[in-house]
Amino acid sequence: MEAKKEKDKKQKCMKKEDDGGKYLQWNPEMDSRLADILKSERQQSHKGDGGWKSEAFTSAVLKMSTIYNIHVMKDNVKNHLKGWKRTCGVVSDILSQSDFNWDSGRKIITVDDNNVWSEYAKTHPETSKYRFKTLVNWDDIVDLCAKDRATGYGAENAENAMNFFSGILLS
Repeated sequence: MEAKKEKDKKQKCMKKEDDGGKYLQWNPEMDSRLADILKSERQQSHKGDGGWKSEAFTSAVLKMSTIYNIHVMKDNVKNHLKGWKRTCGVVSDILSQSDFNWDSGRKIITVDDNNVWSEYAKTHPETSKYRFKTLVNWDDIVDLCAKDRATGYGAENAENAMNFFSGILLS
């Protein structure tokens, strides 16, 4: 029975062919594990002003490959992180609009008037996929992807951004 569970777990995250290339199909458990690994790497100063250091990707690849018994490549991790950054940017922009809210229980963007969403989506087509999308790992995405900004008066770092997003989530 244990062997079947392990096989099912591996199949859920196996690489699949896509236009001749290979990609890694991520699941929520893998997202959570990768986020934990990257947070640990950040604590070890493997993320600087210029982004993630090579050591962070090397560690993530090794740990994810070992945990899930699959071949994870540096590009798999980098591309997944890029996707998180895009999600962070798009969702943050949506939530910065006054008519949109965050349902922290369901981990979903809400809006009282569907016409508001429709009008917003007309000028921001990349937002349409987030209309009813559950973002289980939103807190991790914000924690890892909130952009640091320039230093000086009024500068904001990831911690300030996280506090800002937490305020949005609570309102």
